[in-house]
Amino acid sequence: MKPVYRYAVLCWLLITAGIAQAQVRRDTAFIAGFDRENTIEAYPGYYTTRFSFEGYGKRPAAFRLTANSNAYTGFFINYKWLSFQYAWGIPGTELAKGIRLKHASFSFRYNRPRVSFYPFFDGYDGLLLRTAKRHPRFDSFRGMQLFRAGVRTYYFTNTEHYTYRAGLSFAERQLRPAGGFIFNMIPQWQQINWKTPSRALIRDSVTYRLLASDPQWISLVAGGGYNYNWVFNRGAWIVSPAVIGGIGGLRELNNARSVQPMLNLQAWVNAGYSGPVFYAYINGSIQASQTHLIVRKLNTMDDEVSLTLGYRFKGHSKKILGML
Repeated sequence: MKPVYRYAVLCWLLITAGIAQAQVRRDTAFIAGFDRENTIEAYPGYYTTRFSFEGYGKRPAAFRLTANSNAYTGFFINYKWLSFQYAWGIPGTELAKGIRLKHASFSFRYNRPRVSFYPFFDGYDGLLLRTAKRHPRFDSFRGMQLFRAGVRTYYFTNTEHYTYRAGLSFAERQLRPAGGFIFNMIPQWQQINWKTPSRALIRDSVTYRLLASDPQWISLVAGGGYNYNWVFNRGAWIVSPAVIGGIGGLRELNNARSVQPMLNLQAWVNAGYSGPVFYAYINGSIQASQTHLIVRKLNTMDDEVSLTLGYRFKGHSKKILGML
């Protein structure tokens, strides 16, 4: 990573870390907490991830890969400062049934009233190649590995009247409608590793050369957007849509090409009931990015829908094991 990008990321992290520690004044006519601060959740859902390599020009050829997406279910427990989350795929719901490919994912979120940090990692060992358009069929593309890791950081405004945690995780209550602008920065590393290149799988020679070269790159995207919490019955019901757009640059690590542009779009909406004991909400989200590599554009699309069912409970008056 060039020094200018290192300094930009370092300055952003120092600024957001300082803001995270600062005191935030809140208008109690707009924002309230819950007496029961500990939660347990169950969340079934479904996700898809698609990758499209497109050429430059008016009628570019495209080569498309997709993850073997499936429905999943999981649970989340938060007790005081300790959180634990685990999810697993539901057998028989794969996009291509009978094909087993590996996918590893790791992430966590650290939230403060004004900022949120979201480190993440995704690793795909094997993808799917679509072989028919009208009635989708897929062949396994084994040996193709794709990795991405980074940190999404968000800064929220109008925190005196608006709380993003009310609409994002239903952890607080938004008593009256309010919203705020969001600013974000995403430093990220990505790599494609094709273990055994074969021209029988990719006929387009340009795309073949790109993937066979095992490209890897680092990027930095910054942008902004808006989130609004519509609430009813003093926050018992909430609808919270958000959209964030960003632009930045990427640097390929295995060639001397100059910095190239990168675009990013995030959007989500949560809607449901947020009660003092029980809560439930539906989430829909989409994240799209366009990466300009040396000979191809890589368009990535992630979308997800889930249902969260939660229960709030009080902590024990005495510490568990002297810590919790």
